[in-house]
Amino acid sequence: MALHIFPVHFCHKGTCGATVKLIEILVMHFKKPLIITIILLVFAVIVDSASAQTDDFKDFAEIDLEAMLDIEIVSASKYRQKLSESPNAVTVITSEDITRSGAVDIPDLFRMVPGMDVINVYGNTYAVSARGFNERLGGRMLVMIDGRSIYTNFFGGVFWENEEVFLEDIKQIEVIRGPGATMWGANTVNGVINIITKDPEESREYLVAVRTGTKHYREGVFRFSDRLTDRFSVSLTGGYREDDGTRGQNDFRRVPKATGRATYRITDNSVVNIFCGVNESEAGLVFTRFTPEADVHMRSQYQMVRWEHTLVSDSTFHLQFYHSYWEFHSDDTVLDIEERKFDLELQHSFTLNGTNRIVWGGNLRSVEVASNYVKGRTEHDDIIGLFVQDEIRLYENLVLVAGVKYENNSFTGRDFSPRGSLLYSFTDNQQVRLSVARAYRTPSFAESTISLVQKMPPPFSGVPLLAASGNQGIDVEKMTAFELGYRTILYGKIGLNVELYYNELDRLVKDYIEQPMWPYVISWDNRYNAIAKGMEVAVDVPLTPWWLLRANYTYQSVEYKRIDQDYIGAPRHKFNIESRFTFTNGFSMDVRLHYVDEAKWNSLTGRVKTDDYLRLDIRIAQRLFNDRLELSLVGQNLTDKRHPETFDVVGEYQVDRLIYGQVTFRFR
Repeated sequence: MALHIFPVHFCHKGTCGATVKLIEILVMHFKKPLIITIILLVFAVIVDSASAQTDDFKDFAEIDLEAMLDIEIVSASKYRQKLSESPNAVTVITSEDITRSGAVDIPDLFRMVPGMDVINVYGNTYAVSARGFNERLGGRMLVMIDGRSIYTNFFGGVFWENEEVFLEDIKQIEVIRGPGATMWGANTVNGVINIITKDPEESREYLVAVRTGTKHYREGVFRFSDRLTDRFSVSLTGGYREDDGTRGQNDFRRVPKATGRATYRITDNSVVNIFCGVNESEAGLVFTRFTPEADVHMRSQYQMVRWEHTLVSDSTFHLQFYHSYWEFHSDDTVLDIEERKFDLELQHSFTLNGTNRIVWGGNLRSVEVASNYVKGRTEHDDIIGLFVQDEIRLYENLVLVAGVKYENNSFTGRDFSPRGSLLYSFTDNQQVRLSVARAYRTPSFAESTISLVQKMPPPFSGVPLLAASGNQGIDVEKMTAFELGYRTILYGKIGLNVELYYNELDRLVKDYIEQPMWPYVISWDNRYNAIAKGMEVAVDVPLTPWWLLRANYTYQSVEYKRIDQDYIGAPRHKFNIESRFTFTNGFSMDVRLHYVDEAKWNSLTGRVKTDDYLRLDIRIAQRLFNDRLELSLVGQNLTDKRHPETFDVVGEYQVDRLIYGQVTFRFR
């Protein structure tokens, strides 16, 4: 069953049509007795907790909606600004959101963000994108941790299963939907994710967390963060995670990792931050549905130094250098990859004449890849980039943001990424934004230089199954994006954000069957142009001091130009409903509904479709001993024991239900 709601009128027979369809979805997915029982129990617990509260609520802090909507961000313009001042569509996931989500994998956090597409491809492998174009290794969205890119140039995407950060370390995640190339350069066509960790200068914390649940899921984390002297602060986090995955599938995971961060304040106006981390993991993986299962070993490490200096009150200089390394090896030696990256970045922001806020800078980056699947065994890419942006206050309530970035890389040469945005404020809490921007994506090493022959497993060992050959003549993908955004607080109590977008994409890089007979030969080319358009609506409603209701709806359409066919990995409709309850006795409950429409995917035998699904997640928690101890119980995917989210060369993987308990100790 698919949901069919027209994106603008919502219903041909009136606004009630959308409500009717929503009810149909809920009835279809909640018809199981177990789910009905869970919902009744949740309702009973909420009523009991609410009735137990009496005059305690007079000291209970009201939910500050304006503070929620005006949180400070840094990713949109590379300097601190309010969310309402951003030239992009931005959603912020706070540390409280992370805790109360019950998520154990970072990609699951993005399911509740409007416009975001998240699929569990296989076991611990995820794909994340914004506004369509989601694939196993979608390369159109830049992902960073503290401004350090974790984008893998070989595959052109992110290995989320080898994530280099703990959930307990995260201060907030800034999710930009739409192009961010003017600030961040190539491969930010669909958006930017910047995961920002806690500054030990601002976060004094001693924490131990233990989680255990179904699928033999076990995880332990310890975190130490404190100010050792007036000028020196440090945080250290370590942990180990393992799970057996889904029964009958080779998708287990064993992940030990550790991270560290130090802050040294040279003077009141000058500070140095040092970041480091190491991750070694082992996991089960299937490369294609026709090849044998294999165990893979992944290892990554990084070191980063950042110096920030305030010249005067409105002038800041920033210098950053990082080195990162990751390797990927399969135990059957089918695939061996090593990638090393060096990056040097500087930027300067200042105010001119009280009306212009200017930021400019540049970066040098060198990437080297070694693999048994690369022609010549090794390849490298050297990149130079320069950017400038000016935020011009034309009138008291009208701001123009204009900028451009120039980049030159070894694969495709030079390119420019301009952006212009107009922001108009009707009142302090009512803004409209109009943006036009250009962005581009460079081909990955695999798309350009890969050379492999995949052979059959026993008893047909040695017989070729399929081959892949890179195309060094591939050009960059380009996108021109138009956005209209509106943000307000209605009646002082309802936060509303509406985003409309229309994107034109040219020269999309896609794989195709170059030899449509046995053995198959796969290659890549700039084969298609496409149009992506859609709408995102998000609402925050603090119903009482203890009850926050959030909901969002996304409509998206991605179609090829001159071809009457939808693009893969782009479900038309999605909606989320989150109900958050926080009581004065330390008890809290979070209920989340996540709906995704049916979607189409490519396979070696043609196009296939995955059905729509409705996911229910519930978290209940109790804090004790002045919040030093927290006990929580989480259920994920409660509506279905299993459901598929995608279909690719691995086949149709069934996402399993997870139920786990957690104990968290905090010592301060």
